[in-house]
Amino acid sequence: MKEKTHLVRNRCLFSIVVILVYFLCHRIPLNGIDMSEYNNAGLDLGAILTMAVSGAGQKCYVMSLGISPYITASLLISILFAMRSKEARARTSPKAMNYWITGVCFVVALAQSIFYALSLKYVEKDLMSILVVIFELMAGASIAQYLLINNKKYGVGGFAPIIIVNMTESLIAILMKSSMDSLMIPLLISFVMVIIMVFMELHEKKIPLQRVSVHNVHAKKNYLAIKYNPVGFMALMFGSAIFMIPQLIVALIHHYHKSEIINFLYKNLNMSTVFGMRVYIVMLFVFTVLLSLLFVNPKDLSDDLLQGGDCIENIPAGKPTRRYIRKWVLFFSCLSGLIMCGCLSLCMYLQFKGIVDASVAMLPTTFMMLSGLLCSVYLEIRAYRDFDSYKPFI
Repeated sequence: MKEKTHLVRNRCLFSIVVILVYFLCHRIPLNGIDMSEYNNAGLDLGAILTMAVSGAGQKCYVMSLGISPYITASLLISILFAMRSKEARARTSPKAMNYWITGVCFVVALAQSIFYALSLKYVEKDLMSILVVIFELMAGASIAQYLLINNKKYGVGGFAPIIIVNMTESLIAILMKSSMDSLMIPLLISFVMVIIMVFMELHEKKIPLQRVSVHNVHAKKNYLAIKYNPVGFMALMFGSAIFMIPQLIVALIHHYHKSEIINFLYKNLNMSTVFGMRVYIVMLFVFTVLLSLLFVNPKDLSDDLLQGGDCIENIPAGKPTRRYIRKWVLFFSCLSGLIMCGCLSLCMYLQFKGIVDASVAMLPTTFMMLSGLLCSVYLEIRAYRDFDSYKPFI
């Protein structure tokens, strides 16, 4: 009899090695930077979204870009790919997609490196110092990308372990600096949000199916599953990138034309103002719904059922099936969007009203993201464990 593959053990060990290498490398300071200008600040929303993919709220480290260029490129290509027809997607090989992701990743990393390098505080700022920093930032992003890609191939969780390390490290630093009195309300809210998000991540809507090819005891176990949190925390992680689009447009208009409205938007369209946070929360909700409809595509799901001769119980095939699936996708995407946006709104309200200290106001959002990432890692490990438990008999 063939021995077990020990798939879970080997993949978990590989991810641990990746985490250790990343942990040792991601706090190497950039050459020529005045480190005294960079002291770790509190956890505002912008810092949370930055540290999730870069591992630091500051831009003074070699790996300050982190995995941001790669996952931004992956999201962009995935969205463009999902918008294509089903036939066009079938003709595109994974290798071709990887080429596109790598190309876009290089462009994003170069643009971010230049932007970061120009905004840093140097001991002696000159052209050579800026070029060296750009090269170091690009190198750090390449190393992070290499670790991420190999973890996706041979480890568990894809990019989740690296983000978990980033957020856990920053969380520990914040918790150690804060008093118990200032942590009471944020930790209570965090506890409630973790319970809600773990429930949504681990549960799914099971829509019973009638399959023409199954006529045995397992026929009643066939169903179409829609997760309560359809796209997880993808919208929250990449919402800041979407929010940058109107910011860049306003900044460009402000450079050439200054009016009362443009001046107001230029000063307030950021995550440190109430107005900016409100705009961000609305954009995040819409982005969550659109991503859900894009990646859990009702049209593709209904077409697959129709082509296979299968159907949802008591629902006619074709457009009625599509509308039925779209109804549930919209329901769960709106529900998850409302929960995430509600958590952000509550944190923002507590911060701006002075009820909770600004340094810990965003802890519930951080714990909410961490719980979702840990759930995704757990589900993947469980799938590998189930696969590893099979014992071949031939």
